[in-house]
Amino acid sequence: MSMAVEGCDYVRVDHDGGMLACLVIDRPHKRNALDRAGWHALGTALTRLGADRNLRCLIVTGVPGAFCAGDDIPAFAAVQDDAVARQGYWDTIMRCYAAISAVPVPVIAAIDGPCIGGGCTLALRADFRIAGPEASFAVPPARLGLVYPADSTALLAHVVGDSFARYMLYSGQRIGAERAVSTGLAMDAGASSGLAMARELAMEFAHSAPLSVRASKLVLNAVAAGKLDQVRDEVELLSHLAEQSADRREGTAAFKAKRLPKFSGN
Repeated sequence: MSMAVEGCDYVRVDHDGGMLACLVIDRPHKRNALDRAGWHALGTALTRLGADRNLRCLIVTGVPGAFCAGDDIPAFAAVQDDAVARQGYWDTIMRCYAAISAVPVPVIAAIDGPCIGGGCTLALRADFRIAGPEASFAVPPARLGLVYPADSTALLAHVVGDSFARYMLYSGQRIGAERAVSTGLAMDAGASSGLAMARELAMEFAHSAPLSVRASKLVLNAVAAGKLDQVRDEVELLSHLAEQSADRREGTAAFKAKRLPKFSGN
């Protein structure tokens, strides 16, 4: 089932059964660059999907030929000289970044084609970036006279290491899939498309115990942000819930019976 996000005709959600969903950017004439309406729609969809108790994994992708070329530069330039409109536009982008980071289930960015600027920032906030053969990546603020957000800079350095983050930020140069894989920025889809491999990976995660995966993601994100102490109580609560859950009992029964578990998320 496919459904457009209200207020934007080029962002849609494709549901693949109850456990998986694919959030699609479909604006090929702009290489899937996002204007303010697109950033708002994407953030709204991410927030709604993150609240879906049945969801086990989320894929974010673009139509074939591009992942996301970042912000729609002419659209942003149109409000550049209006301080209130400019700040509102920027706040919409920041809310979208926060929304993808807050999704509690695994998020996979399936990248086929350009993943540039704000598109790369979105992908960095996913748990995994799967690069198809034609994928390319760049962080070009230095070529636009802009400054990359501090938290995004820290995340880039965490993912690819300090030296290569400096190269990407100082140069703004585009790198191909092979180099992105070698730095840890992305996983290699091989001969497959990024979306095809993302679906395979999503199915693996969908069959794991949801509370276990959620707790792991919470801890790993906190470690990356240097905020582990802030989530200890929440992790302890999730651990208690898991111990009392039907899924824990199902996992034990499946282990004893030497069969695959069927987790319900309860």
